[in-house]
Amino acid sequence: MKIQMIFNPNAGRGRGAKAYPEIIKKLRDAGHEVIPHQTLYRFHAIEIVKNLNLYETDALVSVGGDGTSYEVLNGLMNNSCKKLPPIGIIPVGTGNSFSKDLNIASWEDGIKAINEENHRPVDILSYKTEGNEYFFVNNLGFGFVADVSISSEPIKRIGMTAYALGVLYEIAKLKSMHVELEIDGNKYEHEVNFIYFCNSVWAGGNMKISPNSKFDDGLVEILVMKSATRKELLKLFPRVFSGTHMDHPKVKVYQGKHIKVTSDPVKYCNPDGEIFGVTPLEVKILPNIARYFSL
Repeated sequence: MKIQMIFNPNAGRGRGAKAYPEIIKKLRDAGHEVIPHQTLYRFHAIEIVKNLNLYETDALVSVGGDGTSYEVLNGLMNNSCKKLPPIGIIPVGTGNSFSKDLNIASWEDGIKAINEENHRPVDILSYKTEGNEYFFVNNLGFGFVADVSISSEPIKRIGMTAYALGVLYEIAKLKSMHVELEIDGNKYEHEVNFIYFCNSVWAGGNMKISPNSKFDDGLVEILVMKSATRKELLKLFPRVFSGTHMDHPKVKVYQGKHIKVTSDPVKYCNPDGEIFGVTPLEVKILPNIARYFSL
């Protein structure tokens, strides 16, 4: 295969740079023609993929974490070519959430999936914010969950501990917000701590945020965390790692295909772990529009 490989050397606190020589060697030893592209700054991967000749590309490979994968997807969806080659994920980031849904737990697994040419259709979500359209494949949240990502970003170098510290910090200054949801024409209002649009099971690396989500069923789960006290949220948080938070009385889940949502106050969003975009949002599912390598 002719592979366009997007490589983020800063992923996983430098794990990307350390793993890169062996990754490219193994792919080339397997007989692939690999054309590497190194990202130099945030959203560089979008520019790279947007300008590739995809008619001469058999596969796109993202070597990084969820953020790199997010950029590769957005570059692909904005490329003028009509051909959409399958995407491979070689996880060397901090969280690597979506790769878990693809049964890819290591960069060796990512290479194996590519070598076996085993790819499957995946739903993609479009979201509009401030008049522009972007795309995500894993999940997008706003409210408490995005605020935690913002708080933990400066200490991200310490790994998953940074997210736990961000949780404690945001719980200490917890506030609710008013949201208005329109899901496939049906309207709802809630006082909430956060909302998560989930296309897959895993978030933040090892949190089973939406255990019933399937990335190929043409539906997105809208997880609504109704207003809770600090004590309730602190007790609930550990259950996210096993998925048992779903039976909590303040957790409400909807399913839908086309969602409009506003919040008061306006909140930042975290699509696929990135901090990007603000409410209000319009979210639409694009069924089986992409293909990802999986095991």
